Amino acid sequence: MNQNTEPVAAAESLAEVPEHVLRGLPEEVRLFPSAVDKTRIGVWATKPILKGKKFGPFVGDKKKRSQVKNNVYMWEVYYPNLGWMCIDATDPEKGNWLRYVNWACSGEEQNLFPLEINRAIYYKTLKPIAPGEELLVWYNGEDNPEIAAAIEEERASARSKRSSPKSRKATVSAWHPGALLQPPRTSPGSVGMSRPRPQPSSRDPSSKSRSFACSLTAPEVTWNQ
Repeated sequence: MNQNTEPVAAAESLAEVPEHVLRGLPEEVRLFPSAVDKTRIGVWATKPILKGKKFGPFVGDKKKRSQVKNNVYMWEVYYPNLGWMCIDATDPEKGNWLRYVNWACSGEEQNLFPLEINRAIYYKTLKPIAPGEELLVWYNGEDNPEIAAAIEEERASARSKRSSPKSRKATVSAWHPGALLQPPRTSPGSVGMSRPRPQPSSRDPSSKSRSFACSLTAPEVTWNQ
């Protein structure tokens, strides 16, 4: 008999969400139990969110990979002077509300995608998000023309800013060429210079270790108007 010996994760509670996270929520979203992972809190739209809306940056402790004990709440970013460093939001006190954005069950269900700008991780909406939808990110955009187009749009915007008269006068440019998308460390299809660490059960609908149904049914809540 195949037994699952993995420890069961303790369910997150809204009562445990730090006050600074709640204060930092954009007006378009609120925190409620996730529909894709019953052990986690999720981020839900309470107002319409337009395509192209950018959120961030993702906040957390900067650590070496060997210092990270939980790889679910982190992104990995390459710094020229430090090498690969993890932005780790395992501790809710160290992170912000983006920590609670969960992984889509597949690339088809995502409505956010990650971008690296100036060595920081941002999430950008891939499509309009309606009230009552959970915000879900996915990292593989190799075959998604919409993500490829959005990334190129960010690059064009960065080039435009760098060529502006104000930018030319700056003694040091905050933009690093190629910072938007560095080659992924191990995942050829990764979107983003960084290497995300989703739970295998969240990104692989066929995983035998999945303990929850991958549905996007909104919890029974009343959206504030």
